[in-house]
Amino acid sequence: MTATAVDTAQATTRWTVHRWDADQTAWVQRKSGLLSPTAEDFARLGVEPYKVSEVLGNLVTNAGWTRLMSLLTNQGGTQAMTATHTRIGVGDSNTTETYTDTALNAVTNKLYKLVTGAGTLGTRSLSFATTFGPSEANWAWNEFGMDIGATADSTTVAACFWNHKAGIAQGTKANGQTWAASAAVTFS
Repeated sequence: MTATAVDTAQATTRWTVHRWDADQTAWVQRKSGLLSPTAEDFARLGVEPYKVSEVLGNLVTNAGWTRLMSLLTNQGGTQAMTATHTRIGVGDSNTTETYTDTALNAVTNKLYKLVTGAGTLGTRSLSFATTFGPSEANWAWNEFGMDIGATADSTTVAACFWNHKAGIAQGTKANGQTWAASAAVTFS
């Protein structure tokens, strides 16, 4: 008699993008006095996004799995995924993601933004969110990724680029628009 045991570990990300057009953004800017309102500011003022979309899936990179395993086994010297050290990046490349990726594939049109929120959604889920303001990331959104270790927005990846999803076809963000990206990561 043979028994088959299958143990797997995977991380699946549900990426969500909320979009507000230039008129909605200008209205919230006037009402709030903020130059770059966040998704929370739109919600507080009752302004619904004109479009919401979701993309399911991601690839955890080799560096990402190494970081997670180092944190689990207390190997030291590694930064946890906190709101002050985790960023969501968007880029315009359609190049397929691979386990060996160390950054978004976009050459020029890419931006990593610190998350404004990081937390747990439950026993096996984490959530992260950030908002790209009216003058940020105005290009075709074709890839998402997250990195760990940076403390400021940048076009350069931090030490650990931990997950990546390409071919997302979210459309082109125009100047004046505000788009909020969130990632809910579930481990199973």
